[in-house]
Amino acid sequence: MHMKKIITPIILSTLLFSSFVLSNSKKENPVVSEAGAPTNYYASIKSTMKGDTLKVALYDIIKGHTKRSYDSLENDMKITDRDYTLSPVGTDDDDPYMRLMYADYNGDKSTARKWGDSCGSFNTSGEEVWNKEHIWAKSNGFDTKSLPAYSDLHHLRASDERCNNLRGNLPFNTVSSHTSTNQVENHFKNKTDNYRITNSYFEPRDCDKGDAARALFYMATRYYSGDGTNTPLSLTTGTDSSGGKWGYLDTLLAWHEADPVDEFEAHRNDLVYGLQNNRNPYIDHPEYARAVFKNEPIVDPDTLTNLTYTGTPSKTTYKEGESFNSNGLTVTATFKKNDNTTYTSNVTNDVSWTPSPLTAGVTSVTGTYTYGDVTKTIQVNGLTVSSLDGIRLSGDPNKTIYDEGDSFVPTGITVYASYGSEEIDVTSSATWDSVPLTKGQTSVNVTYGSQLATYTGILVKEKTATSDRVEFKAYSGNADLSATTIQNDLVSGKDLVTISTATKIFQGDGGIRFASGSYAGSLVVNLKNQTQVTKLVFNAKVYGSDSTTVSIAINGTNTGSFTPGTNYSDNEVTINKSVTSITITSAKSNRFHLKYFDIYSGSGSETASLTEWGVSYLHIGDSSFDGPGTGLCKSTDLYKYAKIALFNIAKVESSTINDLQTNIAYSNELARYTAWARACQDDSPFVNDYSFLSSLLYKNDLANNDNTMLIVIIIASISLIGVTSLLIFKKRKHQ
Repeated sequence: MHMKKIITPIILSTLLFSSFVLSNSKKENPVVSEAGAPTNYYASIKSTMKGDTLKVALYDIIKGHTKRSYDSLENDMKITDRDYTLSPVGTDDDDPYMRLMYADYNGDKSTARKWGDSCGSFNTSGEEVWNKEHIWAKSNGFDTKSLPAYSDLHHLRASDERCNNLRGNLPFNTVSSHTSTNQVENHFKNKTDNYRITNSYFEPRDCDKGDAARALFYMATRYYSGDGTNTPLSLTTGTDSSGGKWGYLDTLLAWHEADPVDEFEAHRNDLVYGLQNNRNPYIDHPEYARAVFKNEPIVDPDTLTNLTYTGTPSKTTYKEGESFNSNGLTVTATFKKNDNTTYTSNVTNDVSWTPSPLTAGVTSVTGTYTYGDVTKTIQVNGLTVSSLDGIRLSGDPNKTIYDEGDSFVPTGITVYASYGSEEIDVTSSATWDSVPLTKGQTSVNVTYGSQLATYTGILVKEKTATSDRVEFKAYSGNADLSATTIQNDLVSGKDLVTISTATKIFQGDGGIRFASGSYAGSLVVNLKNQTQVTKLVFNAKVYGSDSTTVSIAINGTNTGSFTPGTNYSDNEVTINKSVTSITITSAKSNRFHLKYFDIYSGSGSETASLTEWGVSYLHIGDSSFDGPGTGLCKSTDLYKYAKIALFNIAKVESSTINDLQTNIAYSNELARYTAWARACQDDSPFVNDYSFLSSLLYKNDLANNDNTMLIVIIIASISLIGVTSLLIFKKRKHQ
């Protein structure tokens, strides 16, 4: 890592401040749970259910979801509709490639669109962009942003913008020939497997038909009663597609079966569940569709029996580190129904290929496709993969200072792969360490193909422990308390959580009471922003003489429990995971009172001073330093950080400079740090001329002090940490 020499403190100050502002002005990508459905999510569904009985039972499971703000959905879709094949996690995080509904250019970086290409209005320039598509047209039942259906992610998809505009609010149906208009014809040029359109109907591509059908099935279930806010929605076999009705049910069922759930759709269902806390049951259980809408018995899903391919891959020669491109191949899956009849489906886009990335000497790849509990494979031969000689890193990351537990953000670093005399940019395909960063870590690894490189120059500090309290008022009256009532009466935590479900919750002694003699009590608390929680502390006491064990589920999975005593006391439950929802449950006759609970994140403590923190940081990795000649300067870069930190410290905390010299806790380190400064001087890529510090430090009587190098060193450790850490710390204090 190399940094240009800076001559004046003005330039240095400008660069450091600009870096700080830029790195902190970016929107953080939302962190979303990818958990599948809890094992008991569909426990209430019985195999004998069908028709409206099954529809209502499914509605009871998926109702009351966390409503998303429509204006924030573009950021949500950056996660839910990301093309995780073209933009694996850790690459393109700020601007990933998107998988678009109706588009025929997904899966290829030369044609695919990125999140930053989104457009809110029709684009006539000829460039493909994307926007938000209401699969159930909003004009048919909920044409108001405030209604929950308007922003329900289960029927909102990132889509080809021009196609979205042309579709408008047309119902879905089979189209024999599309309307001949300039807009449509221009969009059809050189494209295959495209949508088709008339003045009355819209037919998506084959690989989008099942997705569209299942989204409509969900809407007709989630909002079958109108949910008290919008027009009741329903699917019909007729042509009426107005007033909340949507036609051509038989067509939709046929599409649902011909285009089964694929990996992208299933993964997206998990991601949406992490955001709005409900699922599309027709993705989890495709067999429910006919049972609900045709009043047929629930039958087991079709069985995958075979996988074949036709064609020849258009690319057979690769460089090590690239991934196999299936263009030119058509992969077909064969399915058997319960009546032993069979049908086939094109699953080319749903096959995963290994090895990925390709390694030198590989001559074949294996394609894998899974449906239900059955997995089938195919093998494609005739490949040639050239050897990778090495990888090189260029540039520095926009973010270099982290809290423990953070993930490394490589934005700003370019990764180059070399093949003999040829060097190519492989930044978007290289894989960085995805494990959480640990306290004291200064480097992180990146791999591409068989090669590994290390970036040294990050600083990971202990995360300050923080806590937030959710406290409940005492209530009057004996009626069951609703989630809305509890939410409105929260003493604190309104900005932190929402209460989505309350079952058998009553007024309590200084808070709320769970359960009754006949019924279990349960409360579901959703965190507005997913948080890395270390522990929960519940202030509770048992009700009367009940013997109570309280169960705690995190994100729908049982995680721990506690037993409250006879008096209000704190009960700790260890979590150590990212949390979106907290479910507190007590069995019948196991009643207890809950006054408040605290949500803890982080594990560290406030540092006494920047000086103490910075000096302690210098010790990381250099306990055996004995003076010049150890090579430590090059191996850790701490010297460079020390000098940057010295500059920052002098600017923001004038007492620190004197502390470094006068505090007895550090005075014994003087000779060691001075030797280090001199030993590292020639190796430092940042500044070898200390003259720029003279005017800055003059007010501290250090301009001519032999210990200038010592200070320059310690600053080296507090580096980017100095200003950044202090500003963040002060900001937290004022919150």
